[in-house]
Order: sequence, then C-alpha cells, then structure tokens
Amino acid sequence: MIADLRTAGAVAAGDGSDTVRAIAGRPGTAVTVQGPGGTGKSVLLDELATAWDRTGVAVVDGHTAEPADPTGEFAVLVDDAHRLTDDAAGHVRRLLRAPGARVALAYRPWPRPAALTRLLADLGPDRRAVVLGHADRTQVRTWAREHLGEAAPAGLVDAVLTQTGGLPALVHPLLRALARRGGEPVPGGRRPGQLPVPAEVLDRMRTALTALDEETRALLHAVAAGAPLEDEVLGEVLELPAVHAAELIDAGRASGLLLASGAVVPLAQGVLLAATPPDVTRRTRRRLLALLVDRGEEPLELARRLAAERVRDPHAAQLLERLGDAALTADPALAAQLLGEAARSGAPVAGLAARRAQAAALAGDLDRALQWADTVLADGSAPDRPRAAGVTAAVLAQRGLPARAAALYRLAGAERAGSAALALLATGARDEATAVLEAARKAQGLPTMQSVSEELMAQGVAQSLQPGENAADEIAAALSTLTRAAALLEPVGRTALLMDTPAALAALVALHSGELGVADSVLQRAVGSDVGGPPCRSRHLLLLAWIAMLAGRMSQAQAYMARARAAGGGTPDAGDPGSRDLEPHGLEPRDEVFLQALEVGLARRSSDVPALVRAWVRAREAIVRYPVDLFTLLPLGELVVAAAKLKDADRVRPHLTEAQALLDRLGSPQLWATSLHWSGAQAAILTGDPAALRPHAAALVAAARTSPYAATLARAGRAWLRVLADDVDAVTVVAAAEQLTAVGLGWDGSRLAGQAAARATDPRDRATLLACARTLADSAGCEATAAVPAPRRAGESRPAPAPVSGQLSEREREVARLVVAGQTYREIGGRLYISAKTVEHHVSRMRQRLGASNRSDLLARLRAELAEGA
Repeated sequence: MIADLRTAGAVAAGDGSDTVRAIAGRPGTAVTVQGPGGTGKSVLLDELATAWDRTGVAVVDGHTAEPADPTGEFAVLVDDAHRLTDDAAGHVRRLLRAPGARVALAYRPWPRPAALTRLLADLGPDRRAVVLGHADRTQVRTWAREHLGEAAPAGLVDAVLTQTGGLPALVHPLLRALARRGGEPVPGGRRPGQLPVPAEVLDRMRTALTALDEETRALLHAVAAGAPLEDEVLGEVLELPAVHAAELIDAGRASGLLLASGAVVPLAQGVLLAATPPDVTRRTRRRLLALLVDRGEEPLELARRLAAERVRDPHAAQLLERLGDAALTADPALAAQLLGEAARSGAPVAGLAARRAQAAALAGDLDRALQWADTVLADGSAPDRPRAAGVTAAVLAQRGLPARAAALYRLAGAERAGSAALALLATGARDEATAVLEAARKAQGLPTMQSVSEELMAQGVAQSLQPGENAADEIAAALSTLTRAAALLEPVGRTALLMDTPAALAALVALHSGELGVADSVLQRAVGSDVGGPPCRSRHLLLLAWIAMLAGRMSQAQAYMARARAAGGGTPDAGDPGSRDLEPHGLEPRDEVFLQALEVGLARRSSDVPALVRAWVRAREAIVRYPVDLFTLLPLGELVVAAAKLKDADRVRPHLTEAQALLDRLGSPQLWATSLHWSGAQAAILTGDPAALRPHAAALVAAARTSPYAATLARAGRAWLRVLADDVDAVTVVAAAEQLTAVGLGWDGSRLAGQAAARATDPRDRATLLACARTLADSAGCEATAAVPAPRRAGESRPAPAPVSGQLSEREREVARLVVAGQTYREIGGRLYISAKTVEHHVSRMRQRLGASNRSDLLARLRAELAEGA
C-alpha cells in the first residue's frame, strides 16, 4: 500500500518506500505524518510498524502501552495525535527519553491542542516530516491501472477523481468496487464526471460523516447546499459566532471532506444532502440566499437550485427575473431558462410572458415564442403588450403574413415604425409605409440602434423602388443605406429580433442589380456577426447559396444549403417544465421557399431531370405556404423557369400574377421587376418560344435606359432571340455572354455561348463560341467544365478520346448519361457545348457498337454499360 501513498502527499520527504526503510533502520528516529482525514496516515503507520517488526524492533501504542524492555530498542506509534490529552502526551514524552526509542506521530492539521504542540517541540527540528493530501489525476490514474489494469479508460479516471475529490480513503474503495464489476463504463444517461457509486462506498461515506461532530457536519451541509466558505456568512447561516465558524472550517478541511477549492467532496455532498431532510436544506438555502442578496451579491446558482425544487422565494424570483432581463441582450437561451425559473419561484407569470416570448424567439424557438406572446395579446390588461406584439410580428413576417405583421408592429409602438413600414412595402402598400415613417419621425423618444437600423432598412427599400431617370442613382443610394443599417446593427445584432436583416435586404437589392460581390460581402459580415441570431442564420446562408448558384459554383451552393438546414430551428426553453426535447424545428416558410427554389435551380443547371422533378414537387408546396411578397421574387423567378422546363407553367401562373400585381402597386420598380422579366425570358428560351420571349425582352429594353443591369440582360435577351431563330452572330453572342458573366451570371453566360455554338453553322463561329463558353465557365468558377471541349488551333484535328472501360469512350459516356436522363439532343448539346448533330452522331455510334435494335433497347444497354463502368 505504500506505493499508494508516495505521491498522495502534497509534500513528501522523498520516495515513500525509501522513507519507510530509512525510518525503520535508524535508532532514535522521529517521524511525523500530517494530513487530513482519509489521506493514509494510519496506513503509513501500519507500514512502519511492519518494517520495524521485521527488524526485531518492538512496537507499542503510544497512547497507553509500555515497552517490554525499556532499555532495548522499541518504536512508539501514536495515531490521531491531535486527540492527545496532557496525560497521554506526558506518557509519550517519557517513553522518548529511553535511548533506543523511536517514534512516529500521525495527526490532522486541526485541531492543534497544547499537548501536541509541546510534544512536537520536544521532537525537535530534526524529525522526519511527511505531509499527505488529496491525490491528483496522475496518482488516481496510477491507482486505477493497479486495480483495473492498463486499459482503465481516461473517462473513468476523471469520474473517480471528480466524485472522490482525490481523497485516498474514497478512491481505493471505489476502484476496488469497480474492479469487481469488471470496470464497467459509466452508464448512459449520467452526466460526465458521474459514476454509479456502489452501496459499500456509500455506506463508508455515511459512517465517516456520522463520526463527525454535529457542528462540523452542519457546516459541511451548509457548504454542500451552496454557502461560500466565508466565516461571516457561515456564522449567520449556522447562527454561530464568526470565530467559531472559522474553527469549523478548519475542522472541515481536517476531515478531508472539504476541499481546498471551498467545495465539499462530491460524494460526501450527495450523501449529506440525501440524508438531510429536504425542508432543512431548503430553509438553509433560503436563509443563505436572503443573506447574500441583502449584502449586494447575485447568487444565481443558489436561486436556480431553489427554482428547480419549486421553492417560492421572493429573493430568488426577483434575482432570476433581473438576471433574465439582462441575459436577453447577451444570451437569449439562458434568458428563457432564467425567466422560466423566476416564474417557478413566484414571479407573476403574466408579467414575464412577453419577455419569455422574446427570449424564445431570439433562441430560435418561434412556436413557443408565439404561444407566450399570444397569452399577452389576448389579455388587453396584460403588461408589456408592445413587446409581445413585436415578437409576434417578427414571427408572422417569416411565415408569410407581412400585412398582419405590419399591424402588430404599429401596436408595438413608434420605435418599431421602421419594421412596420418595411412590412407594408413588402405587400405593396407604399403610401401607407411612407405615412408610418413620417409619423414616427414626428414622435418623441430616444432612438436605439435597432430602431434606427429598422428605419434605415425601410428607407433603403423605399429608395430601391424609385422609378424614372434617376433610378440607377436611387438603387446605389439604397445599397448604401442598407449597408449602413447592417453595419450599425452588428454590435447588437445577435439579439435583435427582426422582420428581416439589413444584410439580407442589401443582398437582395445587390442580387437584383447584378452586384454579387456586394451581396456576398455584406452577407459574410452578417454571418460572422450572427446578426439576427438563430432566426436569421438560415436566411443569410441561403442567400449566399443563391449567389454561388448564379455564379455557377454548385458545390459551394450545396455546402451553404447544408449549413442552412443545420441552422434551421432553435433551442426550446429548457427552463420550462413543458419544454420539448432539444431538436430542430425545421426552416421557417420564407427560408423553405428559398431552399426549395435553390434545389430546383441546382437540378436545372445540372440537367438532372429526375432531381428537378422531385425538387419541383417540394417547391410547389413551399410557395403555397408562403405567398409572394417583394422579397421572394428571386425564388419565384427560378420556379417560373423550372415550370417552363417541366411544362407545368399553370402551377406558378397565379403566383406570377400576384407578383405582377404587387409590382404594379409599387409603380413597377425597375430594380425588382428586372430579375422577374429575366426569368420569364429564360422560361421562353427553354421552351423555344420567341413569341413568349419578346414581351420580357421589351421590358428589359425599356428598363435598360436607366439600369445598367437591365441593359445587360436586354442585350442577352436579344442575343437569345436571334439564337432561337438560328441567326447566330458570334460577335454579338460572345459580347452578351461576357457581359452576363460580368454581372455575376456566369452560368447563364456560358450557357448562351454553348447554345449558340450548338446552332452555329460556320465552323469558325462554332469554335469561337465553344472557346467563349469554356472560358466563361472557367472564369466564373462553374463546375463540370471538363465537359466543355478545349478550343483547337486552325487545322488541328481532335484526338480521339481513349475508352476508359467497356465499349464506350469517355465522351460517349457523358452523352449516354444525359440520354438515359431523358434529355433531348439539343439539351445535351447545350450541356456539353457541342452541336445537336454531333450528339446524334455519338448516339448512332453507340447504338451500332452496343448492337441495340431500337431506342428502348439502346437505353437498357446504356444503363447496363454505365452501371458496369461505375
């Protein structure tokens, strides 16, 4: 056992086994062993007794025994020397006068009676001193390996150390009990650091506590209940003089059950609290809480313990409510828990409801936020109704009810006028929004960063709606206003409950005007600052995915979408007894519209018809759940294009009509209408319908007079019209394609050049267009560009691709995959930047090579060939 003790001491006089041998072999030796209870003092004395006995030295108990031969060599062992009476100390002192006497004294650091003090002085400064203490992790790991073998898991070692505080008298019994059970790991459902403590170890702990005097046990119970290790506090809690409380602290430390950190050994704490009647513990905690609060402290954990036991205490309720309010601007999830605990401690539920709604919303649990806010709004006399109205408005705005949100923002007061105006603009009520902003400017009150930012958001969107010759300047001003609003909100944006964020609105304006770099920059800053908190994380990530999709960076778009899905939902109120388990709640309807439109857009751009059909079904449901507003025109446009490709345009016609009516109410703002017209043009291109393309092209031409972005799209639309009519002007197409890429539409530019190449009859034009398609795809970062053939020098023949496996070349495999996917020759040509005739030639060769008799036979053989190659 000496190996158990040699590193257990806080200070040790050399190696333990060497110490025993040195002491046992020296006549006239005096050694003192000091340490709290349970650190191994008695074990060390037993080892010394065994060593002396082996060398022929008689061993006597120094408390009462006499040596058989006082003139020979003998050893005196005195355990628990801190309990020596004057008579017992005198007896030991007399024995030490013998020439062959040796002595070993073991004692706790407290108490230090006068008899022990005099005896230690008589031993002199040359005595050998060993000081024992609680073991550290290294020592516990060594003991664990001795009991459980080298495979003792680190988690188990940490759990043993945590439960026992490193007290050797507890560590060894616990390890022995675990060894008998085969060293089972910590069962599931327990917190880290906890172990199932065997009954024999608990019994040992109860015995040790019973052996303590009543006052020391009361002190340990008070500390276990949450009292700080301060004389004055403990004196008042225990109704004792502070001096006496200080002595009890020393007694607690000497017992080994009170750690240097001021905490009770966790195993002892559990036994103490379980053995003490609950009403006694509650009374102690309430007295302690009142004492600490009265002297200006904020014992949060103590108040939370009382709340967990549903103890109604005014001090706890006030403290939890105050700290919950403070946490609203720093940690909404914590605020939700604290406010719930305040209610359980006796704070009025009605008075907390609006703040609990705000905390739940900021933490991302919008369903619970609506529940709490609704209880306030349903009661006309309830306090804090403006706050509840603001919470409900923010949630309803994300769920497709901006008009109702506008009414609630008005109820929330003049400081929410910016959000009220923004909601009105989203529905097309421009004049009403202007009136709300003007009324708010006349109202008195000190502005906050959030209220100023909300007003700037509404102002920026209003600027983006301005028609006329100065529309381009107004759009630039709108971007400036919205980016300023975003910067202003960043310091407090994490806990700002918003209808939408200025970063998202700035990104939408930038996307509608071809400024993808601006959109990406402002969104990245918002993601870094976590503006809007959990309710807005998916919003920002989905807009970043939209930018990546437009630019042709499909993998990046998928990555952003995956992050947005993971960010969807929030944290339920863990402090509420009716709270659900922590789980994601899914994306809100507004975010779901963008997500499903992205799925549709990515499937369309990758020519994956089965994936497009699946995404289209989900997108139709999403757009039904979220009616069209000003800020969802982008996903609507993408769905218009997909509907044309799938010949299901009737599905989106009502939504398109609603969007057009909305734009008409706003005065047909060029910024917001341009992208929708471009989507209409793309739909006409996909269906090969020049007549359907003309009205959209005309609208783009009209907007081109005041909008550089619209001018770029108009030129691209004219180029597409000519391509659809098989009138391919390579110079015009290349210019239009390059301009599309310059405004961030790299995939569209590359596709225009590729489709023109597929229809070109002049070989030089075809080569020029193919080179342009590949260059634009590369420069825009578009993926799958390996399918774009490299331009050839004049007179250079194209080398035949080497077959990779089976009977088909790599190019034929690319064509085969698209044929199996159900694409037409023209679609395949546009995808691979080759002509439809070339596709037909590849298909003919594959039919001959595979021996297919008809098209269905060819498809079956191609599927088998592709599966074998995979």
